[in-house]
Amino acid sequence: MSGKITRFNMHELSSYDRMQFLRGRRAEALAAAQKSMNLANSFARIQNNQSVEIGNLISRVAMQRISKRV
Repeated sequence: MSGKITRFNMHELSSYDRMQFLRGRRAEALAAAQKSMNLANSFARIQNNQSVEIGNLISRVAMQRISKRV
């Protein structure tokens, strides 16, 4: 069999080759899902750090305003 394996010619593979192909496809899908999850987690960490730093900045400004009034 030559060329790309599709759902239309997969029946030409032996059962062992078909299982190996499907295992490879599952491994690729898992790797893609993990990469996507890692990317989403890094964006979430960035957002979390940014909101913490904005809170710190607002707190500092508020403390400066309170100390100037006294």
